[in-house]
Amino acid sequence: LQLKLAGPGAAAGQLEGYASTFGGEPDSYGDIIAPGAFSKTLSAHKAAGTMPVMLWAHDMKAPIGRWLEMKEDARGLFVSGQLNLQTDRGKEAHEHLKAGDVGGFSIGYRVPDGGSTYNRDGTTTLNEVDLAEVSVVSIPANRNARVTAVKTDGPTVLRSQAELEELLRKAGLPRGAAVKLAAGGFPALFAEPQPDQPPEIERFLARIKAATRELTKD
Repeated sequence: LQLKLAGPGAAAGQLEGYASTFGGEPDSYGDIIAPGAFSKTLSAHKAAGTMPVMLWAHDMKAPIGRWLEMKEDARGLFVSGQLNLQTDRGKEAHEHLKAGDVGGFSIGYRVPDGGSTYNRDGTTTLNEVDLAEVSVVSIPANRNARVTAVKTDGPTVLRSQAELEELLRKAGLPRGAAVKLAAGGFPALFAEPQPDQPPEIERFLARIKAATRELTKD
């Protein structure tokens, strides 16, 4: 079974997630990013009309797209961008992300003078960071820096009925309806209701039937 997962108007190759998270445990280099650490560099990029670059594994010779949005929130540095699917590197990165081969972010930066604090436990708190690039990587230094969404307009193969059930439930379908639809398609949904059928399934079927009537009107 093949389903198109992108919503209406969604561009293939869009991705988003957290390139860095604030506080918490140190990364593999012993660094902790403080809230507000990116504020100056983001303001400078905004004023210049630029963005940190999007790279594959910090390789300056391997750009894979461009970042469209970066902002700090309570969790960390949120990023949203577009892979360049007209290039080999961009297409390869897209395929790796869709397949789940990679799913991490890592940042390339410089710490200005006075921008860090050395802690007694051996860690370093970064209070100001001059951000140069954000890379898609297989093993992020900060294990919480993860890609959270990748959009595609191509078909995704579901390998089992259980995967389809999970997808339908994530889309908001009640469990009973998801099981029926995955097992027997739309005819199964419109079969005679069972005595113990939950009311939410009845409401769902009523909406489907109403929509069908609207579509078949002359």
